[in-house]
Amino acid sequence: MEKMDRLRDAITDYINDNGVEYQRLLLSRTFYTKLKKEADDHDVPIDLPNMEIKDNVEYDFKLLP
Repeated sequence: MEKMDRLRDAITDYINDNGVEYQRLLLSRTFYTKLKKEADDHDVPIDLPNMEIKDNVEYDFKLLP
């Protein structure tokens, strides 16, 4: 569950560093597809607030205030 762990760690770090939760989570279509496959393989839902899927971007994900 590499993608899920990476995203979870980034969210945790963001909250610890900023003292608040993110307001927007931007995911590249490629990263989301891999994340979705990982979640389906482990029968785990993807339940993240304020998630937006973006096409043609050069990042895997971004957490925004």
